Amino acid sequence: MDFKINKIDPPQRGYTRHITISASLILSVAIILLLLSGIAKALSSIDFSVFLSLAGANLQTDSYGHTNFLLLGTGGENHDGGDLTDTIIVASLDQKSKLVTLVSIPRDLYLDDKKIGGSRINMVYYNAKNYFGSSAKGLEYLKSKVETTLGIPIHYWIKIDFAGFKDLVDALGGIDVDVKEAIVDPFYPKGETVFYETFSISTGPHHLDGDTALKYARSRETTSDFSRSDRQQQIIYAIKEQALKANVILSRDKIENLFNAVKNNVETNLQIKEMLTIGLSAKNFSSDQIVQRLVHDDPSRCGGFLYTPDRELYEGAFVLIPAGTPDQMQKYFDLNFNFPEVAHSETKIHVLNSTPRGGVAAETKQILRRMCFDINRFGNGRSKDIQKTTYFYKESENKTRPIALDFLKKIIPGVESTEIPEEYLEYIDDTDIILELGTDYVNSPNYLEDEFYYLPVIPKEEETAATSDTTTAETPPSPENVD
Repeated sequence: MDFKINKIDPPQRGYTRHITISASLILSVAIILLLLSGIAKALSSIDFSVFLSLAGANLQTDSYGHTNFLLLGTGGENHDGGDLTDTIIVASLDQKSKLVTLVSIPRDLYLDDKKIGGSRINMVYYNAKNYFGSSAKGLEYLKSKVETTLGIPIHYWIKIDFAGFKDLVDALGGIDVDVKEAIVDPFYPKGETVFYETFSISTGPHHLDGDTALKYARSRETTSDFSRSDRQQQIIYAIKEQALKANVILSRDKIENLFNAVKNNVETNLQIKEMLTIGLSAKNFSSDQIVQRLVHDDPSRCGGFLYTPDRELYEGAFVLIPAGTPDQMQKYFDLNFNFPEVAHSETKIHVLNSTPRGGVAAETKQILRRMCFDINRFGNGRSKDIQKTTYFYKESENKTRPIALDFLKKIIPGVESTEIPEEYLEYIDDTDIILELGTDYVNSPNYLEDEFYYLPVIPKEEETAATSDTTTAETPPSPENVD
């Protein structure tokens, strides 16, 4: 019996929890408050939260009872590429479990389109707006493209530009941000000119005004596009916290200031009553209830489903596309948006190969790790002829059935068992689930092949030519070299 376990380091938590609340989502809260400014004057003596609950309306939901938002940030007027959506975040609100899921979409993700022409995703709104002659139709078109790409419904879209962002922060009196990584960017655009200025900020707590907050969110010359997404969302969560701390909802003057800050710089298909409902819910969500994710091009990490294809296939442009088909990336969105409690559970899994086929545990480990599961061991199982894939877990006073099984069995069908094989007893206390892969999985259409194994190798000169605001993925080892 060849029973071997390889222990590996757990994934870096800091990377998998990258995203905080989006500017546009918080703006929807702000808009709610702003549009009520006239009513607030007449009803200032009434409990405003009670009024909001009466005036609100049910949000649209999907079959899981979740509400999904497309949150977009643009430069706006007087900025080069003012209609490019360089900030794209998909957010999902689960009112029942009180969880918010946020996934940032890289602007370089390429989308095929026979109607308006293929392009990076950050150009779809711009192209559609020109094609249809309408901003609202352009936003609806982008929404439909995101739905198809990610495999989930989008109920609402919200777009904000730079001016609205700055004015919102200033109207709140600034925001508090804990800077994790110092920035010195000598190439930050200077106003609306062709010149540059240096933007720098040290690590530690800072109180930022609107202009500084925007610079902190936009700077990317000396950091990656993905760290920029992290900073953007960190700022927006700070906006949400500042709005709650300042009791904006109870202040007539603050409501008026926020209304004036964003009324000319925001577009949304949310109705006023729906905005009221979001505003009333905002105070119920803390940072501990936010599932934060990215989609990117490092296959060794959570969310790494994209890669850089040969530039010649895209007229010399640097783009990102899913490795293989979009299927595994769509499973990732299915997990994060439809099973938020699973995504939030941080489940530890041991993956064991009990089949004659080599490399199965390693291949499955890499895919599950991309889906943000903590795979702390993998290797060969107790046998090479186990027929049935089985999920083993331990029930005790401190442990119950892992909720992650609800999603795992959807992508890797198998049976559950609390009867732990003797060979695995020494490992069960160190994990939540032992996944023993059987031949029923290997020989089925459900088998998850690691599509990064089969990608063409990008020449070194193309790797080094990648833009400074992206990352370049390394090809993982072939399956013959692992497990």
